[in-house]
Amino acid sequence: MSLCVNIQWVRRWLAFYVVLVFAFVATANADSANCKSGNEAVDTVTVCGVFTWHDSIYTESGTYSDTLTASDGTDSVVWLQLTVLPVSYGVDSVTACDLYEWPANGVLYRFSTDTSALLVAANGCDSIVTLHLEISYSDTVSDTLIHVCGDSSYTWFANDSTYSESGSYVWRIPNSTGCDSVWMLSLHVHDSSDYYVYDTCRYNQLPWSYGERVYYEKTEDDVFNLVDSYGCDSIVHYFLQPIWECDAFLQFPSVVTPNGDGVNDRFVISNLIDEGCYPHNRLTIYNRWGFMLYDRKNIQNDDEFWDADGVPAGTYFFRFEGYGFSDKAERHGSFEIIK
Repeated sequence: MSLCVNIQWVRRWLAFYVVLVFAFVATANADSANCKSGNEAVDTVTVCGVFTWHDSIYTESGTYSDTLTASDGTDSVVWLQLTVLPVSYGVDSVTACDLYEWPANGVLYRFSTDTSALLVAANGCDSIVTLHLEISYSDTVSDTLIHVCGDSSYTWFANDSTYSESGSYVWRIPNSTGCDSVWMLSLHVHDSSDYYVYDTCRYNQLPWSYGERVYYEKTEDDVFNLVDSYGCDSIVHYFLQPIWECDAFLQFPSVVTPNGDGVNDRFVISNLIDEGCYPHNRLTIYNRWGFMLYDRKNIQNDDEFWDADGVPAGTYFFRFEGYGFSDKAERHGSFEIIK
């Protein structure tokens, strides 16, 4: 009887113990579930000006949180550690004369304007600078060109200064806008100088005139004074060279027709007289047997050329020698007399 009671007591404690174990396991599972719902995550962010996180907009530094629900129904808390760096703004008001180069963007402005430039500040964020620019302009009051002679000087009315050397001079005074009024002077001082004039003419153009002087022959270093285009005295050395260009102009006939019609009646050398070519000359004409029919020196007019009077038709020969100022011409050939 006593043994039976002990066995029942053991069974009752054993059942209690099993129930206790199951309760502990259930509690542990519940605690485990509660721990999972309390998981946390932290985002650390640094931005310029403004930041959007989970559909919210933040403009100030701080610590922010949000609760997310997973698909299994459990919650998670996420945290944001946010640092917001400022975006800076500035205004640059400038008044300048004629033009201005803005250091912010390196652009050269010639007119008044309002503009902006985007820069990067020391913190790495944008810095927006606005330029208010007012341009005023200088005035060119006078631009004077002056010529003076020799050792003369010039007193400039703009600043009452005297100048004696060629150059460009500028005088500036402020105008009503605070910019310069510019007075400019270009001064040319012309010293008396020697000019050398080398002139040519054809022999038949003599006498030749230069200035108020007349030349009848070759002239070397004829010195006289002239006034140049600036009204300054200059010493002129004049050289005249008569030239003979007749060699290319001489024309010899190939046919003579002495029929009295006034055309090719004589053996005439064209341009010998009209161009003044070779006033010292000699023309000789021969028949086919070498007999001289005509010999004339220093022909001065057309009537002195050979008229072929009384000679039969046929082939004849000529020889011409001309002496000019600086050259000599020699020609010979044949021609036909047709009757």
